[in-house]
Amino acid sequence: MTMQSWDASPRGGWWCPGFLALVMVFVAFPHVDLAVSALFYDPATQRFVTEGPLLNLIRKGVPPILYAVLVFLALVWAGDRLIPGPRATWPTGRQLAFLVLSLALGPGLIVNGLFKEFWGRARPNDITLFGGEADFTPAWMIADHCATNCSFVSGHGAMGFWVIAFALLVPTRWRRRAVVAALLFGAVVGGARIVVGGHFLSDIVFAAVIVIALTVWLHRQFFWDH
Repeated sequence: MTMQSWDASPRGGWWCPGFLALVMVFVAFPHVDLAVSALFYDPATQRFVTEGPLLNLIRKGVPPILYAVLVFLALVWAGDRLIPGPRATWPTGRQLAFLVLSLALGPGLIVNGLFKEFWGRARPNDITLFGGEADFTPAWMIADHCATNCSFVSGHGAMGFWVIAFALLVPTRWRRRAVVAALLFGAVVGGARIVVGGHFLSDIVFAAVIVIALTVWLHRQFFWDH
């Protein structure tokens, strides 16, 4: 079938120039990252906002909850094929494959496997300006101020914005609202990591760009004209 109504896909020639413009903003004005993080840092105590129950839940709970949802859908799909009777309409094998692949490639391989392991950007709470010992590195500059599981880009932010994969599977009449809700969810998850000094604003922004762009592209490959 051909996709109808709103689909959130990158159209025309704006996507790459828009991405490059965003890169240039954070490269040319690196103090944007510092200014945003400073809003949540108390120089008197040399601490960022302390994680309370909600912030702690976001940090520890979001990834396993999303993994659990995906496993549940896989079990539903497998059980539907093992148990005799009428087939369920959702999830289909194509939908499940799209969810698994978008998670594996976006938050998995690109964000955690490539950027976080090899970019070497120290987290806000580790730099000297905020009471740490490492130097600040602007976005997109490879550094050696962090050995592993570093700041650029945000793994939690990537997981939060990956929820757009579910939104893109919602029927078209509800899809716009689902995508908006997914973007808000990603922003909340990313914002929670900023306020506790776990990530810079650019870590969240580029995690969102990478995951959303890849997920939308995969959605087009899986479902357009099928």
